[in-house]
Amino acid sequence: MPSVILLRGINLGAKNKVDMKSLKSLFEEMSYENVQTYIQTGNVIVEQSVIDGPSLEVALLEAYGFEIPVTIRSKEELEEIQQHPIFYKDQVYVMFLTQEISEEQQEMLVGLIDDEFVVWKNRNVIISLSKTYHQTKFTNAFFERKLGIPSTARNKNTVNKIIAKMS
Repeated sequence: MPSVILLRGINLGAKNKVDMKSLKSLFEEMSYENVQTYIQTGNVIVEQSVIDGPSLEVALLEAYGFEIPVTIRSKEELEEIQQHPIFYKDQVYVMFLTQEISEEQQEMLVGLIDDEFVVWKNRNVIISLSKTYHQTKFTNAFFERKLGIPSTARNKNTVNKIIAKMS
């Protein structure tokens, strides 16, 4: 079963540079199968369904010299997100959370966010933005601040392309 490993905070401007060829080689050296990368923002598709996130974060730190939080999702999970009605709207982003959030955290988000959104399976936020991503306050940084956990954002187009590459 294919999975995607979503890396947080790499290749943003001039900082935290990670070459995709180097990243692919690192995953192959760690015995991941059928490794593919997709765009510079850190999407690594592998054929494993069981992935040890903490060990992977240690390997990435050793290889690149800075912390890179990882979030792992299966193809099945991405397809479920893709089927949600909000996903069909314009300007949709998914915030992939590194851990599940509580009912209290979900209720807090309802009181703070005025754009249409849903928390999917307590670890993904699908949001249809009323403004562009660069104009809205509901960015990845917003969710990290409010929830107190790392997350990484991908737009609808990127999620669709990752799913297509997993097929």
